[in-house]
Amino acid sequence: MSDGGRSRVLEFYRDSTVLITGASGFVGQVLLEKILRTLEVRKVYVMIRSKRNVSAEDRLRKLLEGQLYERIHSDPAKFGEMKGKIVPVEVCLWDQEGLVSDLISNELLEEVEVVFNLLASVNFNEPLDCALKTNVEYTDRLLKFVGQMKRLKSVIHVSTFYSNCDKCFIEEKIYDDIGFGGYENVMNIASKLDDAEKQLLTRHLIGKFPNTYTFSKKCAEVLILDRFSALPIGIFRPPIVSSTYREPVPSWIDNFNGPSGMVVPLSEGLYSAALVDSRKRPFIVPVDYCVNALLTCAVDVVLQRSRGTLIPVYNYTDSSCNLTWGEIIGRFFQGLPLGKRLLATYFTGTITRYPLHYAVCKRIMYLQGYLLDSVRRIRGRKAIMGQIFDKMVNLSEVLRFFCVNEWRMENGNVRRMCAGATALESRLFPFDLAEVDWDQYYRNFVPGVVKYAIEPRKVRNSARQVGNSSRSSGSLYLVWTFLFQNLIKFFKFMFKHQ
Repeated sequence: MSDGGRSRVLEFYRDSTVLITGASGFVGQVLLEKILRTLEVRKVYVMIRSKRNVSAEDRLRKLLEGQLYERIHSDPAKFGEMKGKIVPVEVCLWDQEGLVSDLISNELLEEVEVVFNLLASVNFNEPLDCALKTNVEYTDRLLKFVGQMKRLKSVIHVSTFYSNCDKCFIEEKIYDDIGFGGYENVMNIASKLDDAEKQLLTRHLIGKFPNTYTFSKKCAEVLILDRFSALPIGIFRPPIVSSTYREPVPSWIDNFNGPSGMVVPLSEGLYSAALVDSRKRPFIVPVDYCVNALLTCAVDVVLQRSRGTLIPVYNYTDSSCNLTWGEIIGRFFQGLPLGKRLLATYFTGTITRYPLHYAVCKRIMYLQGYLLDSVRRIRGRKAIMGQIFDKMVNLSEVLRFFCVNEWRMENGNVRRMCAGATALESRLFPFDLAEVDWDQYYRNFVPGVVKYAIEPRKVRNSARQVGNSSRSSGSLYLVWTFLFQNLIKFFKFMFKHQ
């Protein structure tokens, strides 16, 4: 590491114009906040769709009012300057006339220099034709548009580490090994199937992939290789992206995808189970470190392009993060208040790699939901607990493939960027996963989920929703736990070698 007082990253973005797609998503929000707070960009175009009769401009305004921007809110002058740099761009993904209106289209083509493409459908169970339409056809249309930009310097396409999860060892390269003659043939076949045929044939079309999401993301990578290698483009592959480590506030997360959804019942004192092999080591990265790596990759793409590398691939993972699922979940439990921590450790929290054991645990969860809903009906409240546990079960089963398997990987490009960072860059844009205090990170995870994901929903939904009812009915949950604790202990004993 040298030249510690300078930063190529700061210089690269100074007075530049950036385009972000998918800025309303989890990673996109943190990326937008980091750019506005840290980089001296000239302008940020945010491609965003209108949704449920809410315009793109109103969606962006609501986004900027969120908790994630509290650091900037504290400085009204800074916040005003920040808002002045943002230009919302309403996008229509399937309008055959164009992605955006002609007026803003010309502006984008004249001004944009750096593009971050984060927009994707992350519905794992989406029909194959829908997943391919969003994750492949949209990427094709966007990159055709991006290819016309006159000042373009760098494009980062955000894929996923699991775009090649059919392999045990994943290198930093694009794997062009899609069956049935390639992604175009698969897309053509899927578009002509009716619902019954899709349900029957999808498993054969996607092969060893666990879902249509990971398969469609692989197809998008091959599309880029086939059609857009002339662009200054790189592919960024993050694994499971979770709450912030440090910036802009520690432990921020706004969704219940992945591990956050699995611990929600435990944070409310309820029984919860998950199908997880506690011996396996997952790849999980903090979202703020992920964003810092993204920003650095855009700079590195230009360097790699000058050296003749067509499409650099960045596996944003690190084998030094070697805690097992069992150790991680144990630290999740330690983030609970004392009473709930003891309950989760000994009674209400179950992880198992055995399908039979999990089948029994599911029955307990559903029975719990039924009994709690019965009490809610008696009290004149809406029966929603069954739906909540149904979502928890579905989440566990969707994540099953990633929780019972383990991968090895190569991450030479990421390690090279870490080694080449100056002291100033390491301070402003830290992304070296080997420097994360994982013990602290996982202990703070559950408090972050409660503060930033659960509590805001309680406020919005008021006393009629599950959040407040769980507070007013805390004793009911404890009674439930007591009644079933012996049953749970019995099954934990039966499967104690999980």
